Amino acid sequence: MNYRFRLLIRLRPVLRFIKFRILHVDDTPQQLARGVAAGFFVAYLPLLGLHLPFAFILAQLIRANKALAVAAVWISNPLTFVLIYYPSYRLGRMILPFFHQKPRVELNQIQEMLNQTFSLSYMIVNLFTLEYWKQVASVFTKIGLETCIGGIILGAVVAKIGYWVAYYFIIGYRTRKADRKQRNIV
Repeated sequence: MNYRFRLLIRLRPVLRFIKFRILHVDDTPQQLARGVAAGFFVAYLPLLGLHLPFAFILAQLIRANKALAVAAVWISNPLTFVLIYYPSYRLGRMILPFFHQKPRVELNQIQEMLNQTFSLSYMIVNLFTLEYWKQVASVFTKIGLETCIGGIILGAVVAKIGYWVAYYFIIGYRTRKADRKQRNIV
């Protein structure tokens, strides 16, 4: 059994949930797409541990589908931290010198900080200690401003792309569904 097939088998419940519980709700395609965009935007912000409530609040503010916003924010997870936050850091690092100068942090230093501070086993053991939160604060004082600036910019770009992809996907899905329904009636 190849890897892609096994992955699809594992994702089947999620895909069924999206198909039957989200795509069939009475929200407009715009509301559904705004939900995806809200989740993508919040995922790029360095709000570790606060993504879900912020995505829900943003979806509420822009009248988007809250379930899709909360689901879309999961593109930011421990497996994608470096893929999301390092480009955000680099973009923020390029923009920030126009306003203020900070020492540069290299990729291996960022990866070491993230692996040490945000590894699942380390978080489980130390989450409720003062030392852990001092380490989190240390990481954010070193790379937080750059990551936030870059995250806002990249998050806005990814959210815009996600909006249009989701919008046209939903329109296409609903059109195909209506066509099948029409053929079954005739």
